[in-house]
Amino acid sequence: MIPHSPIWSLTPEQVYQTLATNQQGLSEVEANFRLKQNGYNELPEPQTRSLLLRFIDQLTHFMALLLWVAGILAFVSQIPELGWAIWAVIWINAIFSFWQEFQAEKALSALKQVLPAQVKVFRDGGLCILPARELVVGDVIQLEEGDKISADARLVESQSFYVDLSVLTGESVPVSRSCEPIVSENTRGSEAKNLVFAGSTVASGRGIAVVYATGTHTEFGQVAHLTANVKREPSTLEIQISKVVHMITIIAISMGIIVFLLTNLLVGMGIKESFIFAIGIIVAFVPEGLLPTVSLALAIGFIKNRLI
Repeated sequence: MIPHSPIWSLTPEQVYQTLATNQQGLSEVEANFRLKQNGYNELPEPQTRSLLLRFIDQLTHFMALLLWVAGILAFVSQIPELGWAIWAVIWINAIFSFWQEFQAEKALSALKQVLPAQVKVFRDGGLCILPARELVVGDVIQLEEGDKISADARLVESQSFYVDLSVLTGESVPVSRSCEPIVSENTRGSEAKNLVFAGSTVASGRGIAVVYATGTHTEFGQVAHLTANVKREPSTLEIQISKVVHMITIIAISMGIIVFLLTNLLVGMGIKESFIFAIGIIVAFVPEGLLPTVSLALAIGFIKNRLI
């Protein structure tokens, strides 16, 4: 149903003809047929791992595993207070980090709330209110001041029409829209002055528009799709911290082995005493305060950025 010529270059009459509709809107029969063909006008739920698995991730990354081992070694070396303290740090940090990640993922779910629940649409020659998820390509919708736009559409009538595109472009000033065709060859779809996009809001005026894209095929749907499927890469800070942790682990184990050999072979301590002494050295090298310090530093930075 996408025309060969750009939708913004067509006259209103050509828009109706190309999208196989008319000023009275689609019939219920035709609308239901298109709905079955193309699916509902909604964003798909992002595929995420279960909350339990994501929480387990916070307990099993390399730094956490190092602290688990340090806690066990503390118990072996008969320092239970230190062992419990180290394990407490692991759990507190895991809960805090999990909550941060959970809050970040809620931002994606919030995208769906930007779209309206209902829309005014012409069906069988009459204006009715329908769930926005039932919109299909070719539907003729009425837009008024304050309305949230639920699909990408081409204006065919407009009166002092302005839209707020801040959700898509970040621009806080409403921009004008008209129903006149655009013949410039350099015009891009996102810049066409006769198009309105899902997720935007009517700032003022009135208009009639014909839907040409719904669901994931809208500009807003593409943004949500990219957001949901972006692969998270470790940050520079995470990479550097990982290198530091690996280096500390190697140094701690090396010092433990050296101390064990020196105390056993040169000082003459027994194997058990040398082993406990070496464990104490290893535990002392483990920076159990590094994990919460980094998490708190990142959280403070995030809060400051939000306030700014």
